[in-house]
Amino acid sequence: MNQFFTIIISMKTLFESYKDYFRVGAAISGIILMNDEEKAEHFEHMKARYEDFKKNFKPTPEFPEFKFPEPKPLPAGDMPDKELAASQFNLVVAENECKMGSIYRLGPDGKPFFDFKAADRLRDFAKANGQDMRWHTLVWHNQSPKWIFENDDGSKVSKEELEVRLKNYIFTVGERYRDDICSVDVVNECISDKNFVLRDGADRSQWFDILGPEYVDKAFFWAKEAFPKSSLVINDYNLEMVPGKREGMYKLLKGMLERGVPVDTVGLQMHINIEYPPVSEIEKIIELYGSLGLKVIVTEMEISMYADREQDKGIFEKRKEYTAELLEKQAKRYEEIFECFKKEAKAGILKDVILWGITDRMSWKNGFPVPGRTDAPLLFDGEGKPKAAFDRLCK
Repeated sequence: MNQFFTIIISMKTLFESYKDYFRVGAAISGIILMNDEEKAEHFEHMKARYEDFKKNFKPTPEFPEFKFPEPKPLPAGDMPDKELAASQFNLVVAENECKMGSIYRLGPDGKPFFDFKAADRLRDFAKANGQDMRWHTLVWHNQSPKWIFENDDGSKVSKEELEVRLKNYIFTVGERYRDDICSVDVVNECISDKNFVLRDGADRSQWFDILGPEYVDKAFFWAKEAFPKSSLVINDYNLEMVPGKREGMYKLLKGMLERGVPVDTVGLQMHINIEYPPVSEIEKIIELYGSLGLKVIVTEMEISMYADREQDKGIFEKRKEYTAELLEKQAKRYEEIFECFKKEAKAGILKDVILWGITDRMSWKNGFPVPGRTDAPLLFDGEGKPKAAFDRLCK
């Protein structure tokens, strides 16, 4: 038996440490469930995408020059994330495999088809390990297939046709998974960072551009029919960071509830860092949405090692050494925030806490927002060994 699996067997269990408060979940990358042949095929696909991205790269204020590292081959055999996903969490969600662009595609004949292979594999993984599963996400301005907004000639599709396509999508997904999904991110990241109202066509939402603001309400009414047993979630980022965005979401939710829209849960993504926001702000936002009679879940949490205080000026911190002192600082922050979560769970508001990833090696924060800069935002290091934060949370 290798050293990693010896560690796993002797390790405390994260979800059991919080079983009296909330479920503890993790976002699962489909890569960790692939066999070696599939991983090799995925690597070739990533290389092709990288070359295409490099060829079409256009400088922006955030990325003035191309510094993105080339993809590397994935290791053979099971990765540590797989065993940790099975043993440490009682709730799972797909990192990418349940987004519209991943499962609803055009075939060689130009006709749309559903590819549920990766989503089915995660569902089967969850069932095999006695876990609940979330669906992320039904409606999002990103990672929606380009064709869904277009006619055959490339012109913009009509409002009536797009409504038919979206409703069909939601009901088709619901028909397949309604008995397997505990909560659904119905609408994702719909609040604009510019003016804190609904993101419109000028802010990259073709859903708003074609369907108008009522697309949010309609998506929830359809989701209620399609997923009658699931919590219906509106999910967004920086609600705990930006007061204006927090208030914008509050106003949207208040109006939805007054119109009888069946939203019952707010998802706080919680992509936060080692310094900000203070725990008091996290407590405040959970209780703000709780005051509307809504539940709250934390949907995509990690704690970055980088505060990047001058990010708005295009200035970022250089890569740090992840010293024992820095890891302990991160551990203390995780512990303080989880104590807040326990309090809000006891108050009947907070239901779930989901970490966006398992090991640091697989975190999306590697290379974002700084190409080539690694991060260490999760509870397990790149080899799958528990970090100080894990020990703090399971003390």
